[in-house]
Amino acid sequence: MADAAALTHSTQALAPRVVLDSNIWVDILIFDDAVARPIRAALDAGRLDAIISPACREELRRVLDYPQFAHYAVDAQAALAWVDRVTRSVADPEEAARTQGEAFVPRCKDRDDQKFLALADAAGVAYLVSKDRAVLKLKRRMAKYCDVAVLPPKQFVALVQLETAALAATPNQA
Repeated sequence: MADAAALTHSTQALAPRVVLDSNIWVDILIFDDAVARPIRAALDAGRLDAIISPACREELRRVLDYPQFAHYAVDAQAALAWVDRVTRSVADPEEAARTQGEAFVPRCKDRDDQKFLALADAAGVAYLVSKDRAVLKLKRRMAKYCDVAVLPPKQFVALVQLETAALAATPNQA
């Protein structure tokens, strides 16, 4: 009989490795966005190997406390506890020096988004899912230099073939 740790490791080895930008977490945790529901269901089922760093988690914590989200009455602590359960935390990546002729992480116009690009590269993920225009503009360069597909959620869900049948997720369950 296999132990739980071996099963978890085996599931993570088969699951697509992904970094989710804060705007995707907001769609999952606050808005219960229909496009993000398959991502949430896959996270709950362990079908995604979602990677997060302390800096990315801290940004999400700050975002959940934004005044414009107060009327959604999301329990930020419960939401972050759920995020902690469905992600693997890795150390914040070091800023790699750009050396001519060597692979590098492309620079984002929005410096606050650079941490997601650096994490995607350092963690060796296959996908970075975002709705942020500044991040999406780097799609070609991230593919070329980091071998990371930068995709909006709808394209990610279709590409990875996340099922939508069992997605009767209750809004704001965390």
